[in-house]
Amino acid sequence: MHLAGILSALGERKPDLAIDVNVFGAVNGLRIARDNECQIFLPSSIAVFGGDLFPKNKTPADVILQPRTIYGVSKVFDEMCGEYFANKYGLDFRSLRYPGIISSEKYAFNGTTDYSTEIFFHLLEKGHYKCFLKDDAALPMMYIDDCIDATIKFLKADRTKLLRSTYNLAGISFTPKELADACAKLMPGSKVTYEPDYR
Repeated sequence: MHLAGILSALGERKPDLAIDVNVFGAVNGLRIARDNECQIFLPSSIAVFGGDLFPKNKTPADVILQPRTIYGVSKVFDEMCGEYFANKYGLDFRSLRYPGIISSEKYAFNGTTDYSTEIFFHLLEKGHYKCFLKDDAALPMMYIDDCIDATIKFLKADRTKLLRSTYNLAGISFTPKELADACAKLMPGSKVTYEPDYR
């Protein structure tokens, strides 16, 4: 499993680092897996989608990919390079396009969907959260336990029954305002403001 990655927000601040880790690191992982005849899992992301030429609801796996961040671009490269290694060398390459993952752990928040976890810590600690997205920016999300369960099932799946190497992993979609309104009911007096910076 190759899980190293520079996510969208940090990647936009440090694109050269994102390329080094997300592209060169993935290629090194693919080469090692090929040379040792291993299965390899490289996670992908909803960041591969971009532009307006794909359906936003029930997005199929095969659509036009026009990401607008270096993170998304690197994940498209990883998917295509993994597919190439699978076709050229017979490598058992697998990838899931993860939605935003919600966790109860505090970590370095560097992804666009990380607001969905970060908001709780800020509201509990400070009573206020400045959201870097528009209040109506609906994004798909999934709880960490469901993500882990889906990943394990995918990795254990019989390769002969898989129709492709990369799959979308579905989640539920909600907006920052919907989450903030739910938090306000649990934490009266807490406040969320919106200052989009398009990480």
